[in-house]
Amino acid sequence: MIKTTRYFFLTLFFLAACTYEKIEPVKTCELPETVSFKNDVLPILHANCSTVGCHSGASPEAGFNLADSVAYKELTHPGSGYVDTLNPSFSILYVQMKSTSIPMPPSGNLENCKLQLILKWIQQKAPNN
Repeated sequence: MIKTTRYFFLTLFFLAACTYEKIEPVKTCELPETVSFKNDVLPILHANCSTVGCHSGASPEAGFNLADSVAYKELTHPGSGYVDTLNPSFSILYVQMKSTSIPMPPSGNLENCKLQLILKWIQQKAPNN
């Protein structure tokens, strides 16, 4: 009887430990063959980063200016780490935009397809195209 009860409780324990987690399907992004800084990346930065009180104007946040005229130079400045073409997923630009603790923009993370577009641009050696 004790043995049967033990098996019953062990079985009950293992069943209770099983959980079901609904996993949302990953959205497939349709990315261009070649990502253009001017046509693809800059509009994302313009809409989300180089806004008033953030990374533009006379006193950009953290001294990091992403206004259209200087964004490429700021991002690709040697040694800055904002764009790391050797380790794209470790680029500060990408890491900050993907961060859950301190997301950029502060309003929340960009949608996945925009993040993938920026990552692909960096993976393509961040051309000024």
